[in-house]
Amino acid sequence: MATALRLFNSNGVDRVAIYKIASDLGISPGNLTYHFAKKQDIIYSLIDRLEIEAAEVLTTPRNPGAKHLAGYMVNLFSLMWRYHFFFESLTYFTATDPHLAESYRRIMHTAIGGSVQRIENAIACGDIEPMKAPNSPKILGENMWAVWVNRLGAARSSLDETSDGVAAIYDCCVHHISLIQPYASNSYVARLHEAVKDLLDVDQDSVARQATG
Repeated sequence: MATALRLFNSNGVDRVAIYKIASDLGISPGNLTYHFAKKQDIIYSLIDRLEIEAAEVLTTPRNPGAKHLAGYMVNLFSLMWRYHFFFESLTYFTATDPHLAESYRRIMHTAIGGSVQRIENAIACGDIEPMKAPNSPKILGENMWAVWVNRLGAARSSLDETSDGVAAIYDCCVHHISLIQPYASNSYVARLHEAVKDLLDVDQDSVARQATG
């Protein structure tokens, strides 16, 4: 699975034939198709793994503290980066494959629900101001998910295939923080930003240089 994941991420699903996966594994195509009759079966297996890993990240304790939220963001965006081929092809996958569409909906709903709970907890703690209609924690959570998915592809497009993804993960985190910032105290935003940089072991200037080449 690791070989297929690497090839899909590097080249896109459409450009990876099943014989290419077999070749990189050092086995015959027949040997591979004995276990996976077609490429779609490999994709299903990978997305099943993504769901399991996503559930572990998304159901972590919903502590509103800056360090905990930073850890949640970094873990979530790192996971999305590891499977970025899927998120970059969502329109195609969800329009053509009911199985993948349902997997995506489950991940999305769990992620949005987790975001809403974390936002509400932060409001209760006074780190984020209560929202005024028509905005709400649910709308902000939905906006966060939309930004995450879109920024992942945008950030990756500026990186080469040898990148470890830190710049893309940091970019997603910063855009997440920007959505919270209008409602959060300056100290909370600063703590959150610093915690993200500490977890990724980067400084803002070095990440900016990596992203721009």
